[in-house]
Amino acid sequence: MHGFQKFPTNILILSTLLCLNGCIAPFIMGGAAAGAMVATREKGIGGTMSDSNLCTKVKMNLYNFNADLHAKVSVSVQNQEVLLTGVVQDASWSQEAERLAKSVDGVKSVINNIETEGEEGLGSMSSDSWITTRVRSSLLFEKDLYSLNYTVETVNGTVYLTGVGQDETEINRVVEIARNVGGVKKVVNHVKIKGQETTPDSAPEATTPAENTSVEVAPIDQSSTIPDVEDRG
Repeated sequence: MHGFQKFPTNILILSTLLCLNGCIAPFIMGGAAAGAMVATREKGIGGTMSDSNLCTKVKMNLYNFNADLHAKVSVSVQNQEVLLTGVVQDASWSQEAERLAKSVDGVKSVINNIETEGEEGLGSMSSDSWITTRVRSSLLFEKDLYSLNYTVETVNGTVYLTGVGQDETEINRVVEIARNVGGVKKVVNHVKIKGQETTPDSAPEATTPAENTSVEVAPIDQSSTIPDVEDRG
């Protein structure tokens, strides 16, 4: 393992901003609009900031292990559940990233969706960023949808969804929205239904969900190629 490195202030700020993710938007809007949007987020302001703090700590651990690992792995936290995504060349880095995430006090579970393959090209990264933006925008403007309760990450055309849905119908709507964005190859659903989240008192040791919880769903009938959906909720 690499030795401990000082975590630069600029990296800390960037990591914190990235970890705040969608929760920044309400405060940018300000006023009543911000209050209304925050009110729709199931975990509230306190839960949002708690998740952001956990995310920042995980990112700090990744950076202290290796700056390249910090750059290649995206971290999202919803209700103390950590989602790791990205592409690394060394399989041991995926395992190390998971271990580092689990070591953060307060993390309930870790979903490791880090891929191992050749170096990801800039074109692919740009496309993934575009897909994520499109999915988030679509959710934001969807009527009667609690969009702030969802986190969206994209790696090599695969969209990963985490968060808390009001019910199965709402979650299915979110999946449909994501799968119909151009360039999406597959949607992996880790969203939990409201009221079924693991509580801190009964939380199991942080683990990666078993592969046998995955369910492939047939694509909808359209003239163009529609991505598969993988459900790990």
